[in-house]
Amino acid sequence: MAAVWARNDAGTGARFPAVRGRSLLGAWMVLPGDLPAERTLAIVAFQRWHQDRVDRWIARAVAAGIPPTTRGASGLMPVAVVEVPVLSTRWQPTRRFIDGGMTAGIGDPDVLARTITVYTDVAAFQRSLAIAGSDDVHALVVRRDGVILARGHGDPDEEQWEEVASVLPVAPVSRAIVEGM
Repeated sequence: MAAVWARNDAGTGARFPAVRGRSLLGAWMVLPGDLPAERTLAIVAFQRWHQDRVDRWIARAVAAGIPPTTRGASGLMPVAVVEVPVLSTRWQPTRRFIDGGMTAGIGDPDVLARTITVYTDVAAFQRSLAIAGSDDVHALVVRRDGVILARGHGDPDEEQWEEVASVLPVAPVSRAIVEGM
């Protein structure tokens, strides 16, 4: 079982860094200021093979009542979930190809709207978030000012989900609902 990090990142000083990203529907944004909600559950991934874990976090969030997409939202949402694949700047020249491949593979406009690719200095991004490396998925509840309210990593087991959900305006989800995920 993965360890849960302290709520509000007391002691780490970690904040979500200002990074430029683009949704797979083509909307450019600067995170965290352009996050879609007052409190956004940002599922941050660094490897292609992380997608199954990302999907489990998303399923858990949607089962708890978080809208499955930001598409069609007008104005600031109270809560949202986004996927944030983080890639090295060395891949920037091939962004159209990489993002295009993801877009073609996903196809669903609701998922494309909530997927925001970021091409940046991965090590600096991880340092600013107090993430030790690229080996796991990180679930961060982020305010638009960059404050991280809660975090988890790995699979969204009960302990991880309860920590993250504790700062989200969602209904509790029973174990029976998520056993099929």
